[in-house]
Amino acid sequence: MDFRLPDLGEGIVEAEIVKWLVKDGDKVEEHEPIVELETAKAVVQVPSPKAGTVLKIFGSAGDKIHVGDVLCTIGEEGETKRVAAGVVGELETVPEEPKFVAPEDRGGQEGAGGGGPIGMTAKPIPFKKVAEASVAVLPAVRKLAQELGVNVSKVQGSGPDGRITEDDVARASGKVAKEAKGPTISFEKFGRVLKIPLKGMRKEIAVHLSESMRTAVQVTHMDYIDVTKLSDYRDKEKEEAEKRGVKLTFLPFVVKACVLALKAFPYVNSSLEGDDIVIKQYYNIGIAVDTPAGLMVPVVKNANERTIYEIAREIYRVAELSRTREIQLKDLQGGTFTITNIGSLGGVFATPVINYPECAILALGRMADMAVPIDGKIEVRKMLPVSLSFDHRIIDGALAAKFVNEIKRHLEDPDALLMGY
Repeated sequence: MDFRLPDLGEGIVEAEIVKWLVKDGDKVEEHEPIVELETAKAVVQVPSPKAGTVLKIFGSAGDKIHVGDVLCTIGEEGETKRVAAGVVGELETVPEEPKFVAPEDRGGQEGAGGGGPIGMTAKPIPFKKVAEASVAVLPAVRKLAQELGVNVSKVQGSGPDGRITEDDVARASGKVAKEAKGPTISFEKFGRVLKIPLKGMRKEIAVHLSESMRTAVQVTHMDYIDVTKLSDYRDKEKEEAEKRGVKLTFLPFVVKACVLALKAFPYVNSSLEGDDIVIKQYYNIGIAVDTPAGLMVPVVKNANERTIYEIAREIYRVAELSRTREIQLKDLQGGTFTITNIGSLGGVFATPVINYPECAILALGRMADMAVPIDGKIEVRKMLPVSLSFDHRIIDGALAAKFVNEIKRHLEDPDALLMGY
């Protein structure tokens, strides 16, 4: 049978092959992972739909495939023998790519590409053999010339003693390497530029945030929260948490406070779908995570049913899986409200973009000791700056302020916040 790329959900229509976990001739069991694919949201392992033998795989690492494209052909062992004997029947055959023998002074050329923002490489590009015995060319420049099909013997060098530079080669080519999948060199009016394809997760982020800004009427409310008592409570609990294998940050407390505030002001836990305001009566809190591949928002499901320790464990779990790109799609779906921690990078206030179709997002700033008037006296208190961006089509400014005040009320009284937990 031809196994075609199935519908991965969430509107995903294409993916990129990261690596094959099997090869032609391997036996596989039903549901055994056979290939890793990178979608716009995560790296996923696709399982075999049946037990059998892999007769032929189609595509290699870096290739784009679409839903419905054939990934591989799976059959019985007897069919494998026919393939090995050259009797393929209706199976498609793909000729091998021509091999190119490099000259000794090629400088270790391995083809175009070499890694884009998410580590993808390009296929080797055929190059021209050139007469270059008398031309001063560094190995890296020679490599670029061969990738771009430029005869360096015909290039006028602009470097010291007439040496040919990468800029000279790129300018002479007037183009970039064919089929390059990573960054490429180009020239504009005022000089050299590096072009990085907008693709994968970075493209998904761009599309998603653009949709949010085009659709929601976004306004941001800012305030400070006195977390002095909460800080003292956390300091006392850290040792006990470590004994239980929990890294206790302030974030689980903020998640719990947000859930209680969402219950008090349910319109903040909603989305606008057509002419209907859809109020979610479940509480799945997205946690924005900075990863090498870009921003990801894994979701802590049913946060209202979890203790502070359970929330802390879940945040750590999904954050680590996001950073290693091992997060599953199910852990990125179903959010109703999002929290982003800009304070970890030094920020104070922000205007975070709503994780559409949610209607609000809370940004946490950098906590700091500040002089605050308390009952007519100046005291040093730990203050947490917060910024709530909200969809003004659903929420008015007064309601947003009341929602933030509710979060403040819970975080400023940790005993009440943790009652029953």
